[in-house]
Order: sequence, then C-alpha cells, then structure tokens
Amino acid sequence: MHKLELMTQLDIDYLKSFSNMERCSAGILFYNKEMPTYYDANHAHIWQKIEHIDSLLTDIKKFYVSKDLIPRMYIYNVEENQQCIEKLHAHGFQYETFTNDVQCWNGEFVQLPVNPSIQIERVTDSNVQEALAVEMSISTFGEPALIKEAFYKTYRSPYFTYYLLRVNGEACCTANIFVSGNQGRVESVATIKSFRGHGLIGYLLQHIQKQSVNAGIESLWIMPISEPVARVYAKLNFKSVGSVTSIHAFTEGKSIEEIRLGS
Repeated sequence: MHKLELMTQLDIDYLKSFSNMERCSAGILFYNKEMPTYYDANHAHIWQKIEHIDSLLTDIKKFYVSKDLIPRMYIYNVEENQQCIEKLHAHGFQYETFTNDVQCWNGEFVQLPVNPSIQIERVTDSNVQEALAVEMSISTFGEPALIKEAFYKTYRSPYFTYYLLRVNGEACCTANIFVSGNQGRVESVATIKSFRGHGLIGYLLQHIQKQSVNAGIESLWIMPISEPVARVYAKLNFKSVGSVTSIHAFTEGKSIEEIRLGS
C-alpha cells in the first residue's frame, strides 16, 4: 500500500476512535452528537470522485441537520471534484482550501544535547490535570470547554497515549500518539508560550519516536499545520511523503483558519 494510502486509513481509524460513522457513496460521514462543537468528530470526509453532486450535497446537509449538527465536510481529490466545489455556494456552503504536508519518521534518531533539567513522563491520573492545563493554554486548539472535553475523550481511549515534558519539574509540553495496528500518528503537540523557542518539542517527539520503536510501530506519522512547524519536525527526521490538498466546506460557524488564529 502507498504511504499516503496508509495515512488515509490511519486517518479513518483516528476519527472512528471518537466518532460514529456512516458511509456514503463518495466517503464517510463522521459524527458525535455528544460533542457537537468538536470539529474533528463532526465532518463528512469525501475522498472519491462525486458522481451525483447535487444529491450528495443535499444528503450531507440533511444528515447533519437531522442530528442537530452543523453540516461540515472535507473534500479531497480536488481536481476531480471541481464541479462539486463550484456548486458549494449554491448549496449554502462556505469553504476554504488547505494544502497540508504529510510527514513520516524515517526511523533515524537525531542527536540532541543532554539536558538534565528535562523530564518526560507518561500522562496518568496523577498528572493529567497538568497535561490538560498545557493543552488548554493553546488557543488554536479551540474553546477551553471543548479542549477539556476532547482531551478526556482521547485520554481515556486505549488507542491514545499522552506524554508530558517538564523543565525543572514544571509541566510545559504535551503530545500524544494514536496507534492503530502497526501505524502511529502524533497529535496535539503543545508547548506553553513562555517555554517556546527552546527546542523542547524535539525532546518530547524523540521520546515518542523511541516509544514507537519499542511498540513495534512501522510508520510514525505527523501532520504539521504550517510550513514553520513542518520545518521543526523535519529537523527530527520526520520526512515529507507528499501533501494533501482539501476543501473544508461548512454552512455556518467558524472556519478552521479562524480557529487557528484564535479569532
């Protein structure tokens, strides 16, 4: 299987871990009525070429409205689905375009300077509040109440493992790894603002790399949200295997870009 195809399947497994799903003719409808404002849990993902555009867009809107959820979707295969994109406005959708780099660790460790002030530990019930505080300090993750709800949903899942980095005992960085089969994906990388710019994420990600080797994970993935972030990950031997362009369409509420900008 091609690397990007592996990533797509891992993405499906990731979304299934906190969402319900129903298949449609061109993709999958993910939803979680208990977490209506959690964007990741409530989107249609359309990977295939759309044959009956008007009926599919109408059905997606009806599906989410019937569950008291805002209709939202990601459309991939952008070139093949241009006609669908052109009809989004007519069906009441706004949309934005993203091109995201997809990176996979090459299995080689980078030599990092020894830093005795750093301690890394797995998140358990004894330190979970400290880890949550780090995530809730990141405005791009969304509203505080939503961050908390999503955090506990994944923390309690057997598919996720969280890690916490301390500097001189103070909690300052977190990240988690989602595992499905022999594939792993790093998620929710966060550093408290006052600790940024010191290379701390490198130590945390390398710890996760080592844990992935111990667990027999064949591919460790990460999806940076920007080019500067991708460059940071590349220094730790997360190599680009390609990019994915998608359309994010929604009928109301904030765009993904607005959430990332904290607006």
